[in-house]
Amino acid sequence: MKKHTLLALMILAFVGAQVRPALATNKDELQIEQQLDALQQAVQSLQKTVDTQTAVLKTLIEQANDNVNTMKTTVTESQAAIQQNLASSGNRFDNLTTQMQALSESLDEAKARLSKLSEQMAQMQTILTTLPASSPAPAGAPGAPAAPGAPPVPDADSLYSQGLSYYNGGQYDLSIQSFQDYLRYYKDTDRASNAQFYIGECYYSQQDYKHAIEAYDACGEKYPTGNKAAAAQLKKGFSLLAMDEKTAGIRELRSLVQRFPDSHEADLARQRLKKLGIAAPPAAPTHRKSS
Repeated sequence: MKKHTLLALMILAFVGAQVRPALATNKDELQIEQQLDALQQAVQSLQKTVDTQTAVLKTLIEQANDNVNTMKTTVTESQAAIQQNLASSGNRFDNLTTQMQALSESLDEAKARLSKLSEQMAQMQTILTTLPASSPAPAGAPGAPAAPGAPPVPDADSLYSQGLSYYNGGQYDLSIQSFQDYLRYYKDTDRASNAQFYIGECYYSQQDYKHAIEAYDACGEKYPTGNKAAAAQLKKGFSLLAMDEKTAGIRELRSLVQRFPDSHEADLARQRLKKLGIAAPPAAPTHRKSS
């Protein structure tokens, strides 16, 4: 603004310096004065224009600052929403993985049951053709006739399949009851580890992480060599993270990677640790016997 005013004054001075020597008559002086008045009015108009543009520019700058602040707020909210969606997606992925494992096991169980039924039918045919009668099994044994007044012992296959069916159908309380009944009568069988693990899965699906951890611990402690030991430790780690016990959850996942480095559960643990920004530990060294 000051630059424009100075320029106008310089123009006036220059015009005045050039015009004054040429003044010969009053008429010329009057024309020059009119020209000077016109220049002065032009300078004033230019000054008003500059002031107006300065005010407009100031308003635009303020609006731009407001827009930037609004964009910052939007970006912050978007980041929070994305992080929340990622956490939710992780939980859904965990549940989906478990359900797929359960469905696969259901199919395997159905195949095994059909095979077992075929073997039992063949054995029954052999018994019927070779023996006139069979001696009764001891009372109280699985599959034996119940004592008078006592309820019959449920069939192992029926209990386990029923528990899986309830679990896949989202009827978690009924599934827990079926698997608990299975463990009551068949706690030393090959599928006992699975039954204990699925009790934990039912609690996990209900977001009852405290009871889920208790069930996973029981699976690892009672059946350390069972085929669900790694899965139980993985889901225990996930449960701890869901309870905001981050340190304990990370410790559990790192332990899993070291104990079962080549397992699918170890891969899932590494993925979760990576999301948390934690480096996975190296696998435990294998000790070779000297020759």
